[in-house]
Amino acid sequence: MVKIGERMVRIGYGVLDDVPSADFGNKAASLATMSQLGIPVPPAFSLSVALCEEYYRAGESLPDGFSGLLKNGITFLEKATGLVFGGSRRPLLVSVRSGAPVSMPGVMDTLLNVGLNQDTVRGLISLTGNPRFAWDSYRRLLEDFSRVVFRQDPQPYRAALREALEAEALSDEMELASGNLRDLALAYERIFSATIERRFPSDVHEQLSLAAEGVIRSWKNPRAEAYRRMNLLSDVRGTAVTVQAMVFGNMGSRSGAGVAFTRNPWQGTDDLIVDFKFGAQGEDVVSGDQSAATPAEFRESMPDVYRELVEIGKKLELHYRDMQDLEFTVQEGVLYILQTRSGKRSPYAALKIAVSLCQEGIITSSDVIWLLRDIDLDSISIRKVISRDYPVAVGIPASAGVATGGIAFSGERAERDASGDRPVILVRETASPDDLTGIAAAQGLLTMRGARTSHAAVVARQMGKICVVNCTNLEIDPPRRRCHLSGHELREGEVISIDGNSGNVYIGAVEYTEEKPSDLIARVRTWERELQL
Repeated sequence: MVKIGERMVRIGYGVLDDVPSADFGNKAASLATMSQLGIPVPPAFSLSVALCEEYYRAGESLPDGFSGLLKNGITFLEKATGLVFGGSRRPLLVSVRSGAPVSMPGVMDTLLNVGLNQDTVRGLISLTGNPRFAWDSYRRLLEDFSRVVFRQDPQPYRAALREALEAEALSDEMELASGNLRDLALAYERIFSATIERRFPSDVHEQLSLAAEGVIRSWKNPRAEAYRRMNLLSDVRGTAVTVQAMVFGNMGSRSGAGVAFTRNPWQGTDDLIVDFKFGAQGEDVVSGDQSAATPAEFRESMPDVYRELVEIGKKLELHYRDMQDLEFTVQEGVLYILQTRSGKRSPYAALKIAVSLCQEGIITSSDVIWLLRDIDLDSISIRKVISRDYPVAVGIPASAGVATGGIAFSGERAERDASGDRPVILVRETASPDDLTGIAAAQGLLTMRGARTSHAAVVARQMGKICVVNCTNLEIDPPRRRCHLSGHELREGEVISIDGNSGNVYIGAVEYTEEKPSDLIARVRTWERELQL
């Protein structure tokens, strides 16, 4: 069911009302719609955007009744799941997520696994028989809580993780045993106390209140303000707060988290694009910090889940009449959809997708004109490399086209060089929404790690930037302002080229052809003339 109050909406299964996105954010509205369509969505509740407005009007003070709303929402989730928030035997854990009325991918904060402490960790172990999963979830919460709520640098936690991996001669945190993760979680508790000068809050209701306030505060973090400024979103009221029962992609070998686009967001073809990471939670994929399994690996390992995802994607595309961007979790072979929204896409993909949707009868020609209203059709072109030089490295293509420029290892350097009319390629170990202004200044983005559906890659595509991710032959040495591409040493400022069609990386400039999608543009122009008659 969906039950709407003035300041809170409950989202579950059964008889539904529509949820207004202007009041409760796009995330809550899409969750309610998916419930109506019979799509598997964990139960949730959302606090109104009005509470964010009240918070800032009161000088960053939580409005009256805020804690009561949270407790009412938790009571609903407990009834919906049969679990108990803070319970020592059947603990309910929740995610706390932002949800503005407009899509702002990755620029605000999310907290997962809220409701864990040393007592509920033991309850989670008893409930699932899986100590590795329980301790992994707890150490994730400690790090994220420190970063989101208390705005602490995550480096001490990451250093502790590196030490744990080195001690076991491992390269991936997924390989750590339950005892390693328990020791790591206890080390995280000590780091938390040392850096914040207080113990991690064991009261789960205090955790939830602090987490919700942290998400509201992220409305005015620098990257969120930069995103709104760059996208001319000056009249957006604020963010809702969506609290949802957790499902766990880190539970076991048949679990994981992923992102899917119902069509290719840089080529515009009718292909399901999926990035999935086994044994992961959602932020692992969209943060850009980790690489994903190949679509073939996901499809071969979980064929039934893959088929269900394809069917859900088609259903949502037909309902919303547009290409969709889905975030999902698989918990021990069971698929849950956590979000759907219209997918960000490159200008060329926007043109091709709009024409295809019309030809398939999903939208009308007037819808095409509306979808392309902010795109300069005459500026769209397709670049393809014709150079005979061999690439020095190969990554995963994430936004089609060709870009050439001088290497910049930071957003600040990218902005400075670009302001002097020098084309720039932003080169990063992993890109995040914090790199937003640097991505905007650069011609393209090249990363050592990360997935093509990460929030940073999504934003780069929307801006029309060329993007290549997960270039494993790239090594960066920021203190010395240099990098190595397959053993070739390059200094900051030296010119490279990236090919977003193939993932190839070249030293120096390359030759390329440039073609306009004349047939597609002509078709849209014809529809424009017909609508004017």
